[in-house]
Amino acid sequence: MNVLTECLSRGTSPASVISFAKEYLKQEGFEELYYDKMLSPKENGKFFITPFPDVLFAFTTGNAKAKIQSLRMAFAHVDQPCFKVKGKPDFKSMGCAMLNVEVYGGMMDHTWFDRPLGIAGTIMLRGEDVFKPEEVLYDSKRPIAVIPGLAIHMQREANNGWKIDRQKELMPLMGIANGRWTEGAFLHFLSEELSVDESEILSYDLNLYNYDQPQLCGVKEEILCSPRIDNLASVSALLESITDGERESGINLIGLFNHEEVGSFTKSGADSTLLGCILNRILSGMGCSKEQIEISLAQSYYLSVDGAHAAHPNYTDRCDTTTRAYIGQGATIKVSGTQKYASDCRMYAILLGLAEKYDILLQEINDRNTIRGGTTLGPMIGSHLPMMGCDLGIPMLAMHSARETMAMEDYISLCRLVTAFFTE
Repeated sequence: MNVLTECLSRGTSPASVISFAKEYLKQEGFEELYYDKMLSPKENGKFFITPFPDVLFAFTTGNAKAKIQSLRMAFAHVDQPCFKVKGKPDFKSMGCAMLNVEVYGGMMDHTWFDRPLGIAGTIMLRGEDVFKPEEVLYDSKRPIAVIPGLAIHMQREANNGWKIDRQKELMPLMGIANGRWTEGAFLHFLSEELSVDESEILSYDLNLYNYDQPQLCGVKEEILCSPRIDNLASVSALLESITDGERESGINLIGLFNHEEVGSFTKSGADSTLLGCILNRILSGMGCSKEQIEISLAQSYYLSVDGAHAAHPNYTDRCDTTTRAYIGQGATIKVSGTQKYASDCRMYAILLGLAEKYDILLQEINDRNTIRGGTTLGPMIGSHLPMMGCDLGIPMLAMHSARETMAMEDYISLCRLVTAFFTE
């Protein structure tokens, strides 16, 4: 519970998630390796690599010195729908200091009205070497903006549904406009936050996030409501599982990617060659030849871990007739005959065997024929590295809302299942 809630609270931007993961792994005895240097991992070791500030790979090695290393891998993404701050964001409207932002990912727009919004991300400062600017991880750690909704008296049709104009209606209010809130006011705000001169700030990658904190609810407090459950609950589960799961031989690995919410087709995304490069360097650093690496991958398995849509108690017609997932009844395998998910019957059988052996709650979900679910990392990874894989995750309600809902029992089931995957 502590790892989950801390990850949800501190993971306010992709770089913040990776920073939290690095801190957690170091506390668990993992050694940091560096992407721009030779990789020579030793047997019976624990390591992590951050090729970029928004992506991380952590892995453990067994005792065996075999040249064929079977891999068990699990992947998740660190981004979530949010608002990205534009390059020249300052403007005024009706006496209010406003911020120009861009919608990132497939958010549920109306859920972001009237929420306390913080700001977090990366700020680049001038460095001594032009090719090595100083990178600063920033988090306001307080609400600094809000997107005020319009009163019902001024839009009496609102309860009948309305189309939100993202350029007009989703602009955050940062305060009362005065003589200082002119062009460059946001840069001045950042300079004061960092205690640097404005001229030192070169660029930034900042997003607004829901400042609401994770909260247990329900009569027995078995439900968790929080921002960023998709997909930081999966990130937290993988961090716990990689530290708890142990195999005498072979490699266990987790990968935390960015940009899943916008397609993953980036240097930090799963739809790239990054994973293949990392695996090749790890295995070659352990003495494997090219052919031995290919054989190792052929004997490997992976899990794509992302949130699943739970059957909604108020919208019973939005899930499949028979194959659906319920909150509080375990982790969920996602299956699609159209191959939208990586799961096949062999991997389903393997995970079912693990669930039976360790007495873990496990269920299956199919999309309703008339409603398409979200995409995942699973098929992307399988297309770059042909291996046996499976999509699974926690069933949740209000996915992509500013505040989502899950059952704690399902998180426990997911952690136990991935740990068993890393142990057998």
